[in-house]
Amino acid sequence: MKRILRKLKEWFVNLPETQKGYVLLILLLILGIILRWNYIIDNIIKGFSYFSK
Repeated sequence: MKRILRKLKEWFVNLPETQKGYVLLILLLILGIILRWNYIIDNIIKGFSYFSK
């Protein structure tokens, strides 16, 4: 496990600054989606039920 984390850290450190920002932004977006999953799904269901009336 330590070897995987070390490789991941080495890979991240060697990325250009722009790509580091993209990786961090993607991780934050995924985390936000995971934390708000129920809210997102509920609103999607409401949206589709609106059109099925």
